[in-house]
Amino acid sequence: MAKKRKGEKRKPQETDKKEPVKKQKEYNLAREMKRTLTPIICGIIAGFLSFLATGEFRQRDAFGIIILVFLIYVQKFILPKMRVELEGKDWAGIAFLTFSSWYISWTVLLNL
Repeated sequence: MAKKRKGEKRKPQETDKKEPVKKQKEYNLAREMKRTLTPIICGIIAGFLSFLATGEFRQRDAFGIIILVFLIYVQKFILPKMRVELEGKDWAGIAFLTFSSWYISWTVLLNL
């Protein structure tokens, strides 16, 4: 290694490594947005379909839950097409987001 002389300035290092990191962060942000918004949108759709399917009849509430489970299952095929790779533990979060948005949207529609 060459010793640094007094008063000598070092040349700036090449920043080639920073550009792929920036692209990777942008990719991760897009992936996380898809992974978060897709279950929320599917939950809202499930809530709307549950409202339309059950209407005012309280005896058909179980059918609304079946619609929810179906839309959680459909996401198994939607998310890989959007190039989102999922692990086993991710499905708990996806199911919870879908359930939460389904419950909120269905409750709001029933109270209108």
